[in-house]
Amino acid sequence: MKAGKYISILVALFASFIASANDSTSADTSTYDMKVAAILPFFTNLVVDTIGPPPRREWRMREISMEHVNGLRWAAFRLAQTGYDVELNLFDEVPDTLDNRMWEFDDIKGMDVVLGPLQQSMLSKSIREVEKSGAEHILLTKVNPHLLNSGTHIRSILPAQTQYTDLILNKLLAEHVNDNVIFVIAGGADLPIEQHFLDLYPVEPTPYDSLLADTMRFDTVLGSRNSIGTLAEKIQFYERNVVVSLASKRSRSMLSSLQSAVQQNDSTEIYVYAGSDVKDLGFIDLPFLTRTRTTIPVSGEVDWSDSTTVEAVKTFRDLYDTDPTDYAIRAHDALLDAFARKLDVMPLDSAILAEDSLASWDLSSLPAPIATKFEWSQTQEDGGWVNSTWELSTFHNGQWCTTDTVPGLMPFIEPQLDEEGFYIRED
Repeated sequence: MKAGKYISILVALFASFIASANDSTSADTSTYDMKVAAILPFFTNLVVDTIGPPPRREWRMREISMEHVNGLRWAAFRLAQTGYDVELNLFDEVPDTLDNRMWEFDDIKGMDVVLGPLQQSMLSKSIREVEKSGAEHILLTKVNPHLLNSGTHIRSILPAQTQYTDLILNKLLAEHVNDNVIFVIAGGADLPIEQHFLDLYPVEPTPYDSLLADTMRFDTVLGSRNSIGTLAEKIQFYERNVVVSLASKRSRSMLSSLQSAVQQNDSTEIYVYAGSDVKDLGFIDLPFLTRTRTTIPVSGEVDWSDSTTVEAVKTFRDLYDTDPTDYAIRAHDALLDAFARKLDVMPLDSAILAEDSLASWDLSSLPAPIATKFEWSQTQEDGGWVNSTWELSTFHNGQWCTTDTVPGLMPFIEPQLDEEGFYIRED
């Protein structure tokens, strides 16, 4: 281990964040219940040119790194309060000015968990060494899915989008089996999840045509990231219409057009099921969400009505005099989940087992994640694991609510027309 390349936080002792630089210290004789290494882009050797523009990307990545560190320290602090000690070791994933790596294999050997790196290029270079170290490798950012097949030691904490298609499909089958379901395809980068949805939808080939036909009421519209195609023509006046789009925010122009088409056709029932990004798009307005009772998949939502969650956030505020960011919450929850899984498989003392052969660790005494109760799905046999924690949220009574708590739909009533064929509105 090279001096000057090792940053250590002994959270169990509530020590401050320190960066060692060629200073010799006595050997640490403490014992820890978990040893954790985080490899993050701190840019410790960044040279700032006062003449040129500020290095905004590097500064922002430093901020993101420290937000992750604050989340890890927060989790370790809470574990320390319940009697468990965590050693947190921090390394810079960014090479020095001579392109020398800032950590070595011996630095992570013997760790229980390694988190990061955040940058895809650095992650690809380190993934095999983390595997050889025997540590569980937790990925904190979106990565190439092929990396998750490198071994069972890898876990990606970001929820996999393909895991929520089942939820939407089950909802459609439960409530809209007789309705006019229209699936809008954006294509491009959104095509994989759209194709995954189509693969799961219960359609069969007709005996007279090679095209897919409906076993349910189902139609598709081929759009693009900027267009909704023929959606307006597919909406039926005398039926309940259900528009489904899994497009991401990269297709915001298409989603904006979808909103406009639905608002213009205000004479019939239209409900919308959309992707998780819709909630963060500022142009989606309240009348649209209210009228369509928009339903989306969500993950990592903080339950501010839970007293335990509020107390945990107060702890963070006491430590840092601010509220936790999304990155801090993500890192906090990931560390607590990893600790609980380690404790769950840790063998009990033989004396305890002699008295009770069925004895096990009481995980309920551990501090719990505040946003994500992780559900893990293996990508393939001998592959890594992805977080599959999703639930549906519906806009109801002016706010987003858990879909299961929202009243079900009333039976569809065919609209009445006057003598001239116009829709009779109820005042």
